[in-house]
Amino acid sequence: MNKIIVIAILMGSFSSMAQTSVFDKYDGKDEVTTIVVNQKMFELMAKFGGSSSEAKEYAEMVGGLSSLKVFTTENLALASDMEKTVNSYLKSSKLTELMRINDDDAQVKIYIVEGKDEDHVKELLMFVNGIKNRVNAVEGHSAEAVIISLTGDIDLNRIAELTEEMNISGSEHLKNAKKK
Repeated sequence: MNKIIVIAILMGSFSSMAQTSVFDKYDGKDEVTTIVVNQKMFELMAKFGGSSSEAKEYAEMVGGLSSLKVFTTENLALASDMEKTVNSYLKSSKLTELMRINDDDAQVKIYIVEGKDEDHVKELLMFVNGIKNRVNAVEGHSAEAVIISLTGDIDLNRIAELTEEMNISGSEHLKNAKKK
C-alpha cells in the first residue's frame, strides 16, 4: 500500500513539473490575478460542451490545448518584473515574434513557436504592458501588465474567440495574431 502511495506522489510530481512554467512564480502572489486552465479542463470542456454545432466547434477549438495561463497585475513593480521575466524567457526559448503593437494605451508583443502548418502554433506568448486606461475584464480594475501563455496545438484562427469568451484582458489583440 505504501508503494502505491509513493508511486502516486511521484507520478503527480512529474505531471505537475511538466506543466510548470517560468511564469508560475506569479501564481498566488498578492496583487496578481491568475487564471490557469490545464489540459484536463480543456478535455472536459470539449467532452461536455453539448451536441449543437456551436458546441462541437467549441470542442474542436479547445481540444488540442494543453494549458492556458494568464497573469495580470496593476502593480508597477510587478509589471516591471513580469517584463524582465518575459524577456529572459524569450532569450532561452524558441519563440519568434509574431507581432508588436505600440499605441497610447499599451504595448503588446505576441510570440509563437511554429506548429504543424501556417494556421497552428505549439506555443503562444502574449505580453501586454502599460494598459493603465483599459479595464481588466477579469476583476473590473485597470491592469498594468498581462502575460498570456498558451500551449498545445493552437489554431490561430480560433484562439481569439476562446480568450474573448473567457473575458481575458488584452485578448482583443489576438484577433490580429495570424502568421503572415
